[in-house]
Amino acid sequence: MNPRRPPLLRRTAGWLLGLFMLFVGLNAAAQQDPPGRVGRLNFQQGTVSVSPAGDDNWYQADPNRPLTTGDRLWTDRNSRAEIYVGSTAVRLNEQTAITLSELDDQTFRLTATQGDVQMRVRDELAGQRIEIGTANLAAVIDGAGDFRIDTDPGAGTTQIAVAAGHLTLFGENGESMPLDAHQQLTVSGRNLAEDTGAPPRASTDFDRWVAERDRLDDQSTSARYVSRDMLGYQQLDTYGDWQSDPTYGEVWYPRGVDASWAPYQYGQWVDIAPWGWTWIDAAPWGFAPMHYGRWARIGPRWGWVPGRPHTRPVYAPALVGFVGGGIAGANLAISGGRQGVGWFPLAPGEAWRPGYRASQRYVDAANRAALGTRVPPNNVAFANRQMPGATTVVPVDAFGRGPVGRREVIQLPHDRLVNVPVGMGVPIPPRVGGGEHPSGARFGLGRQVAPPPAAIQAAQQHQFQQALQVQQAQQLQRQQTEMQQRATAQAMQAQRQQFEAQQRAGAQAAQAAQAQQFQQAQRQQQEAQQRSAAREQQAQQMQQQAQQAQQAQRAQAEAQQRAAAQAMQAQRQQQEAQQRAAAQAAQAQQAQQLQQAQRQQQEAQQRAAQAQQAQQMQMQRQQMEAQQQRAAAQAMQAQRQQQEAQQLQRQQMEMQQRAAQAQAQQMQQLQQQQQQAAMRAQQQQAQQQQAIRQAQEGRQRGQGRPDQAQPDRP
Repeated sequence: MNPRRPPLLRRTAGWLLGLFMLFVGLNAAAQQDPPGRVGRLNFQQGTVSVSPAGDDNWYQADPNRPLTTGDRLWTDRNSRAEIYVGSTAVRLNEQTAITLSELDDQTFRLTATQGDVQMRVRDELAGQRIEIGTANLAAVIDGAGDFRIDTDPGAGTTQIAVAAGHLTLFGENGESMPLDAHQQLTVSGRNLAEDTGAPPRASTDFDRWVAERDRLDDQSTSARYVSRDMLGYQQLDTYGDWQSDPTYGEVWYPRGVDASWAPYQYGQWVDIAPWGWTWIDAAPWGFAPMHYGRWARIGPRWGWVPGRPHTRPVYAPALVGFVGGGIAGANLAISGGRQGVGWFPLAPGEAWRPGYRASQRYVDAANRAALGTRVPPNNVAFANRQMPGATTVVPVDAFGRGPVGRREVIQLPHDRLVNVPVGMGVPIPPRVGGGEHPSGARFGLGRQVAPPPAAIQAAQQHQFQQALQVQQAQQLQRQQTEMQQRATAQAMQAQRQQFEAQQRAGAQAAQAAQAQQFQQAQRQQQEAQQRSAAREQQAQQMQQQAQQAQQAQRAQAEAQQRAAAQAMQAQRQQQEAQQRAAAQAAQAQQAQQLQQAQRQQQEAQQRAAQAQQAQQMQMQRQQMEAQQQRAAAQAMQAQRQQQEAQQLQRQQMEMQQRAAQAQAQQMQQLQQQQQQAAMRAQQQQAQQQQAIRQAQEGRQRGQGRPDQAQPDRP
């Protein structure tokens, strides 16, 4: 047994625990920010009802009320609905019940209890997750595409059809199955068991209605000026016009409003978690312009400036500034001794600050998407507050108690509003319990209507609870997986950094050795050059000496010749006649001797030059052989050093790989144990649910009342 293993495990466990605590802290900090996106009922045909999260009653759906986590929807007979979450469209056929199980910036989870649901995912998800759950399975969509989910609780089946794109089906016990484009599957039970007796899907009126909705959305004019993630842009085509402005760029102007109209004037304030007070506009086009962008008074008209068209928009409950209502001790007195509260739209270039707790990152993202690059040339604080008629004022006790119309608005002189302090947060706390109008409608909701069949409601509640449990388990598993991935990534990064440091150290050592060898070779080469130069200088001196000796010999020979010539001339003068023949013979003999001496001298000079040249060539060969021997020795030494360095690096890499494999095995064993624990928990939960069902069946048999089919509506 390795004695170092327990301390290593303790250090690893402590490290993972620290990462887990850091992740929990970051997750808790991130949970302070509300979601930056919501859902919206974009189109309805017939009767569509909604049950908000935390409310068991059902109401007529209001298109301008945002949809969020926990909201339930029901389409009655001969009714249809279209919901948008970002650029994703969800279409509901008649008698369809869904629950928005989870909706935030990263996740969109929908639970379908009954009916036909078509989903068109326009854009790539880029790290987001879309999931559809039914009583049989969970379908996770991987990217853009066109999907159809038909749920039949009576037959206990779910039919999935993929027209385009790709998704993955998951069963209760971890089974998975991919479905690609032009594939469909009917599943019974909760383990992805295929129902082979189910007929294939055929084209229906609902499919043709969906195709028409897709065509209208593709032809939207407003999609050229705003992001398709901005909810409500489709209504802008019908109720307004786009015009280009030199200051603000592309501006949308509503049609059909009177001269005294101002943004955020007709509608109501509703408390919607987690944002708090939220503006629900009365106009059919009043979703996008009231929750994104800014408003500007351009000439005699109000124009909406949407902001950056290529930035993902961030939903805001209302983009207004408040006056009165006790903000910073400021009171806004109205008639009858009562206090009033007013609000006005923020102008382009004016930053918004929410009244609820949020991080600076959230605030920066909301303003970055809405402000755009061009702002008004002036620097007037709250420019719209200076505009007459831009501020809507109501009594404080009437705020949030119903729709705001002409009768509820208080007309005050403009000079009484421009100097009142401005606040971003609503100065009135939400009212616990809300209220109800005599018409039967709660504040911010439509008229109360009959609920869907009881069986559907019970199934919705049951599946919603199951979805929450599965969501919590998946979230915990994702957190554990992310922790493991981050730990592994950090370990691999540390190993890479260590290996890179070792490589740099080895490279530096090799460079230092090479530099030292190069310097030594340079010194040896310089010494060899110096010795060669000394030899050449010595050879030159010897050559100069030989030349001087030759010159001396020639001078001596010339002197001897001159002396002999003078002697011979004297003799000729003395013996002119007698010795003329002898003189001629002597001259001839001397000429022969002189030529012979010259030849001997030239031969000696040639032999000396040849000997010197041979000596120089031999010295050059010796120098070249010595340099080649030194270079070969240096190359062999460098090769041996490189081989030793490579062998050392291979050993280090093998050690690191063995350590990484051991750590990966430990992490895999830990993950397997966690998965086994999760599976055991799911099995226990299934057993408990089976026991509950058996108990319910036993009670029904004891009461002697057979099950009866529930009607579509009570």
